[in-house]
Amino acid sequence: MNKKSILALAVGAACASPVLAQQSTVQIYGRAYPALATFKASGASEAGDVGSTLVTSAQGDFANRASVDAYNTRVGFRGREQLGGGLSAIWQIEQRVQIDTGAAGFWASRNSFLGLSGGFGTVKLGQFDTVYKNYGAVVSTFGISSGNFFATSAVLSSMGLDGGGDSEFGESGFHVRSPSTVQYETPEFGGFQAAIQYSPDEAKGNPGSGDLNTNLWSFGVKYEAGPLYVSVQHERHNDWLEGSNSTAVGTTGADPSSKDTGTRLSVGFSLSPQHRLTADISQLELKESGQGGPGEFESFKRTTWDIGWVARWGGPWRTALSYARAGEGDCSLSGGVDCSTDGLEASQINLVAAYDLSKRTFIYTAFSRLSMGDSARYDNWTNGTPPRGSDVTQMSLGVTHSF
Repeated sequence: MNKKSILALAVGAACASPVLAQQSTVQIYGRAYPALATFKASGASEAGDVGSTLVTSAQGDFANRASVDAYNTRVGFRGREQLGGGLSAIWQIEQRVQIDTGAAGFWASRNSFLGLSGGFGTVKLGQFDTVYKNYGAVVSTFGISSGNFFATSAVLSSMGLDGGGDSEFGESGFHVRSPSTVQYETPEFGGFQAAIQYSPDEAKGNPGSGDLNTNLWSFGVKYEAGPLYVSVQHERHNDWLEGSNSTAVGTTGADPSSKDTGTRLSVGFSLSPQHRLTADISQLELKESGQGGPGEFESFKRTTWDIGWVARWGGPWRTALSYARAGEGDCSLSGGVDCSTDGLEASQINLVAAYDLSKRTFIYTAFSRLSMGDSARYDNWTNGTPPRGSDVTQMSLGVTHSF
């Protein structure tokens, strides 16, 4: 090899050294928490019991039944590549795994994204929980704030009507994992951090879509230092039409639009390493315009709240107690027509006890009682939707493993 070739090889190696110095990590992770559970719904409303203007249907009771459920069992892959100068590429692909039934799921069905992280903060694009959901709902049971019947999110973040809706997001209420979304989160400054998220309407302007612009905005600010956690979140769903699609009154206007909003304050405080108290309070509102005539949906507003207490009692034993409450709220119909929210209240109490077998594995037993007003229909059941106005009792014995 001549001197020119040796010199060229040395220069090429020197130029490539930053690339060779880059570090990339890949992690496989997940959580499984199957359980044997029982479910019973009693005291369901009959047609004459429903007092709210917003709903009409009623069903009979559901008899006691048993099930084996995997809830939000998931497996994921995530990684980070250091690009130099404090900049990193981050990615995650996560999916639900139904180990109880073997039913086929789909790739990246849970929080999945690609992003960049550095001194400027973090930018992510993909599908993942909104800022409102991620920063709030601090009342959780051993790291579980949704996907199990003892989570309070069913009462805290939904409206207790009939759900559904025809938005591209496929969910109603304010406990949302948003598809086709972009999020920016600031660096942490003295315990403070903020984030903003946007999901555009990818069908806007299509034939038959009218002037709808079905999009989502989600914001939040949090403070975490020592034993204290405080956050404020706000989320807006534009043109989801959750009100008219979830009630019996609807809207017949040729050009309806909606601005549905949720605002929440969340607080957590550790009294000691063994005891932590948490609480949320939310103001939720569905609001529409463009009605075709009097007596159609205009607005529905309600306040919800929850509290929680997680405790360690020495050795391997832990307990979690939580309570959630949704008031009846207020509603209005176009043209000044009377609107009633009678019977739309609900409450839920949960008690869970766990015994640690290791740092990653524990067994648990859980009890939950969801009590609904005659007009309310909340859903915290894995295998269906309880009947309107019922009292839902659920118990389970399960095991959890994280890896």
